[in-house]
Amino acid sequence: MKMTMKAAAAAVMAVCAASAAHAAGFMLTEQSAGALGRAYAGAGVDGTDISGVYYNPATMTLHPGTSIQAGFVAVGLDLAFKGKDKDGNPITENGQYNTQAIPHGYISHQLTDSVWLGLAMTVPFGMGTEYKDNWAWGNRGISAEVLTFDFNPNVAWKISDKLSLGAGMSIQYASADLKLSPTAPAMPGYFTSEVDADSIAWGFNVGLMWSPLENLRFGLSYRSRINHNADGDLEIRQGGNSLPLMDATATISTPAWAMATAAWDVNDLLSLYATFRWTDWSSFKELTIESVQSSTIHNEWQDTYLVSVGADLRFTNWWTFRAGIGYETSAVDDPKYRTAIIPDADRLWLALGSSFKATDNMQIDVSAAWLHGIGERNLWSTDGLDGGTPKEIGKFEDLDAYLFGVQLVYKF
Repeated sequence: MKMTMKAAAAAVMAVCAASAAHAAGFMLTEQSAGALGRAYAGAGVDGTDISGVYYNPATMTLHPGTSIQAGFVAVGLDLAFKGKDKDGNPITENGQYNTQAIPHGYISHQLTDSVWLGLAMTVPFGMGTEYKDNWAWGNRGISAEVLTFDFNPNVAWKISDKLSLGAGMSIQYASADLKLSPTAPAMPGYFTSEVDADSIAWGFNVGLMWSPLENLRFGLSYRSRINHNADGDLEIRQGGNSLPLMDATATISTPAWAMATAAWDVNDLLSLYATFRWTDWSSFKELTIESVQSSTIHNEWQDTYLVSVGADLRFTNWWTFRAGIGYETSAVDDPKYRTAIIPDADRLWLALGSSFKATDNMQIDVSAAWLHGIGERNLWSTDGLDGGTPKEIGKFEDLDAYLFGVQLVYKF
């Protein structure tokens, strides 16, 4: 039972800690199909859509009147693993999940000459990975499906032509289903454990925008840590039989992050953008799960950083082309703590996109990006803290994500 509870705890860890799989850890950066086209360089402060309601609420002051935005970013994964099973036989596996769409929606409304109201509806955390139930290293994870929804009202205040401030509150719902097997399929007593849990919690966000020149803007924003108290069920299956459901609870904090952005409108043709983001994944050191007994899962992640640069080329008054490149560090500090359902690694961002003015009031954005995992990508049999002896069992030959986004922006 102790092994079972530790396995279940590992699953709940993934449930509560995140909600993301296409940025470092499992935070979802993809809250704008337009900004995707430049690898999120200058997100919000670019002023080309109203996604700043999420990235930096102070940037709402760039948009007079009322605007709405809706879209999605579809994500496909390639998690090709090559290694050996517990008997030393060669194996291959792929944890790729069905292509998933990450939706987003925003409203920005100018209330007075100096006050704006906004609403962001996003999925800031989420992931989907899936291996065969009987794959050799099910103790490192079989499947994960995480969904979060963030309802985020904001207000912005234009203090002067050079300085704007913004703030908001997030009400966040998280739901997840995680599955793993502490034992190998051929072992006596083979079983799987599956956790289904959800939580509602809240946090806050703040931002500022400074424009020293008419064509130059700098942004700084921060989103708080959100403390989730997840309640759910633990189900254990042995063969074709299921044991009675057991209650399970966990308390975990999703990480805070801070982002600095810049936008320079060089001339009527060209704009240049940059982003630097820090995420406090080092706060996710361990997780204690309460059920039939207590278990502590050691995660030992590190802070992560995203740096990206990009450009927009406005070839005509109705067509803009954009491109960007970025580099993001991995949350995994010690590879022995990497799991199959969250096989994080450093990644390279390569992105392209376009905006089309359908009318004076309506804009359509289309973008695509490739996230390529690079550097150390090994998987170990155990982290060594559960009584086992760690050994390297293989490597993720590919840790890639393919992203495609579409959105509509309409100004009244």
